[in-house]
Amino acid sequence: MASFFAGTLYTLHIGINNCSFGQQDTLNLQIEELAQKRLRELQSNLPKCEPQPVQQQPPVQRIAQQQQQDHPLQFPTQSMGKYLVGAARTLKQDFFDHLDLGVPMDLPGNGDSEVLLLYQRENALPTRYMDYSESLPHLEATEALEHCEFLNVVLVDHSKARNQCLAIIPQYESYILQRYMRLPEERPPGTHPRDNLVSEALPLRLVGRGVQKNGNNEFSPPLDKHIQTNWNILQTYFAVFDDVLKELKPILEKVATPNKTVTVMVSNFGQSELLVNFVCAAKARNMDTSNIVVFATDQDTKDLAEHLGLAAFYDERNFGSMPQEAAGSYGDRKFTAMMMAKVFCVHMVNALKYNVLFQDVDIVYYKNPIPFFEQEHTNFDLLFQDDGGHTVRYAPYSANSGFYYVRYNPRTRYFFNALLLSGDLIQSTDSHQQALIALLSDHSSLFGLKTKVFSRDSWEFPGGYQYHQKSGKYMRDFFNGRMVRSRTMRPSSRFGNSGVW
Repeated sequence: MASFFAGTLYTLHIGINNCSFGQQDTLNLQIEELAQKRLRELQSNLPKCEPQPVQQQPPVQRIAQQQQQDHPLQFPTQSMGKYLVGAARTLKQDFFDHLDLGVPMDLPGNGDSEVLLLYQRENALPTRYMDYSESLPHLEATEALEHCEFLNVVLVDHSKARNQCLAIIPQYESYILQRYMRLPEERPPGTHPRDNLVSEALPLRLVGRGVQKNGNNEFSPPLDKHIQTNWNILQTYFAVFDDVLKELKPILEKVATPNKTVTVMVSNFGQSELLVNFVCAAKARNMDTSNIVVFATDQDTKDLAEHLGLAAFYDERNFGSMPQEAAGSYGDRKFTAMMMAKVFCVHMVNALKYNVLFQDVDIVYYKNPIPFFEQEHTNFDLLFQDDGGHTVRYAPYSANSGFYYVRYNPRTRYFFNALLLSGDLIQSTDSHQQALIALLSDHSSLFGLKTKVFSRDSWEFPGGYQYHQKSGKYMRDFFNGRMVRSRTMRPSSRFGNSGVW
């Protein structure tokens, strides 16, 4: 190679035509001499180069890349092998079809259509797991869960609205999430109540599940005044409880279905227009209302309910101090007082070992819902209409406390006893619904209470969410007869001449 390079230089130097066959030996010597000289000149002008070491990837990175090419993801055995050994993914819809979690499923879309599964033991891995070449193999739910004898489910935010992380720690197992945020302990002076107070400059600190990025807390502990008020209410309630049940029992025996279901409504005279509307709408469709009992909070409402052909019960000892007027707005004092009446009536009927269909008075029937509740989804303890407002206050169930079904059993008996004792939380949040949903999560984890909420995107039990849908599609389909399987509807005066108001 050197001779070829040098020869090229020499030829260019003296001209190719000067080369002759007879001068070959001399030419070779001249070429060699010139080449050596030129090489020395080139070497002297070259920059000094140090040999570069070969970059070595960290062992974990090399293993990860190799596994991505050859077989599914496996976690480092030495540091994580006791609690993470593999991962897979499956379609969210397939997962919910395979395992009804009870929560209303958010419809899957771009970026949130799959469920991530983590396996904690080799024997839990799917049989064909190592046959897949993907790092995160996509499996059908049946295959993904085939060897999972235990399954913990975590529902996480998918709005991309916050920089959220999820830590999985090998530790004494907990079934409750601990939540941390980078928030100040106190609101800084001069900040607006809606300002985002989260800052990476602050340390992570433990917060409740109702704390938001502006520092507002939807679950502040009840104050002394709320606790004392609830004690006073319960003192009366417990003092007359046995006598009240004796009076109520014969009424329930008359109205209950053969499967021991009683439909319960609560009304004061200020809501009497809604009560009359419910009965008229039911009679217009030849609906049987004989299994309904109205818990009246005043004598006038009791008389009205009985005049409408409904069974009624009025207990002046517990309900006598409650307002006769309708609430002025959501969460006002009259509204909160009626919330406690709703807790009392379900607690009483449940204590007498009946199933309960509780419904507010602002509902109309399109079909009798009792057969559905008695015959369908019998593996669930509680069945709810979806409220539609998926806010932090109602997470994760968004259960509508104005229409739900309760199967009597020890789990529901204790649940409604706990709700009764949570009257201070109802007082402090001005919401029977918020307290009820908070307890649903706790009792699901602690006692295995099985709750199902019919999604706002389904057709069974439409309400305000469907009525106020921006596109109007659901309501157009409903009134055009295309929602033939809908069973109830929450109407309002704005329905006008629709036939339900």
